[in-house]
Amino acid sequence: MKTLKFIAIGIAASSLMFSACKKEETKSDPKPTGSSIIVGKDWRLIGLTISIPGQPATDLYAQMDACDKDDLIEYLANGSVTDKAGATKCDPAEPDSQNGGTWALLNNDTQLRLINGDTSLYNIQELSANTMRGSITELDPVSGVNYTTSFTFTKN
Repeated sequence: MKTLKFIAIGIAASSLMFSACKKEETKSDPKPTGSSIIVGKDWRLIGLTISIPGQPATDLYAQMDACDKDDLIEYLANGSVTDKAGATKCDPAEPDSQNGGTWALLNNDTQLRLINGDTSLYNIQELSANTMRGSITELDPVSGVNYTTSFTFTKN
């Protein structure tokens, strides 16, 4: 009988020991939404190319003036956009900031609609805490050829 009692105590102790070692499940933080990623942050353009079928892509960013490369865009929670001049201005009379139109993320954060006189719908390939990368394909009305403009922004 003593042997059975010791075996029972041993089994109970073993199960307590193994259950005590069970890892606690941790809840992962919810993935931030596109709006929470881009709102209230300054974004700076770091890449801009244009591609025409059958031709090599052209690096438009490399052709930009340095005074334009440090400009920033801020997406506000109310759906408006603020364009901000960077540290170096192309024209000293240029305002520090100005209305850049309105914005909205659409289709599960896969498209960005910008309205500033014209309406543009950009396809978003990457939207993370530090990077926004996307493109837009448009038809050139003169040549009738589709071309794709691709961009990359980084959080400043």
